[in-house]
Amino acid sequence: MGDRSRDPHRRRAAALRTTITIEELAVDCLIGCLDRERQRTQTIRVDLELEVDARDAARHDSLRRTWNYAELCDQVQFVLRAGRFYLLETAGQVLVRTLLLPPAPAESRPRVLAARVSLTKFGVLPGSARPRVDVWAAAEELEFGREDKEWGSVEIIDESRLFGLYRLNVAPGQEIPNHVHRRMREAELVLTEGLVGWRDGAEPTSLEVGTVFEWKLDQPHGYRCVGPEAGSILCMDAPPFSAEDEVVVP
Repeated sequence: MGDRSRDPHRRRAAALRTTITIEELAVDCLIGCLDRERQRTQTIRVDLELEVDARDAARHDSLRRTWNYAELCDQVQFVLRAGRFYLLETAGQVLVRTLLLPPAPAESRPRVLAARVSLTKFGVLPGSARPRVDVWAAAEELEFGREDKEWGSVEIIDESRLFGLYRLNVAPGQEIPNHVHRRMREAELVLTEGLVGWRDGAEPTSLEVGTVFEWKLDQPHGYRCVGPEAGSILCMDAPPFSAEDEVVVP
């Protein structure tokens, strides 16, 4: 068969990259600086591109080894709705950082190498004019904070004076204990399998990927990982997380 290392087709295959594109995703959310924009939701258009090395997924023809498009859209919608951002620029940067975060412990997809997000608003400028903001970055350009906890770890995706976005990774057999928040508005999205959760003192129930919770102030809730790998949750706090505001309750 000869020396395959000299095969030009094999050399080109080693450099293959795949671009995953989602176009015209419509998301209803609170976004904007005007008083009327803070009172009711509006629809914005989201277009995004992810550059990944999808050779392993293609070789095995396996969805688990790449991005699930529906779950990708779930994450984008969650961030925009939970963030209640004032600026498209802020929303775009938070989304890019979310997409470039390394895979969660239980995810087998490849890391995104580069990401681009375009956000378009409608009906805020005269005539048919539409404002659009484009944000892009490469994974190698970003850093993420990390904190180890008794129950697992927290990855800090982004923080500002108004919000904090985090990924919580609950280790197998561990739990985030029953707790309430007195000040923080909190929303959470289940990212991976193997988690059970509870609220208001009810019995724990198995949580499906894509489940969203919006916790009220003083509403007891918690999570436990019952799977073989850490279970992960995307968490938006407003204002940013404060340990003093996470009050463990019986």
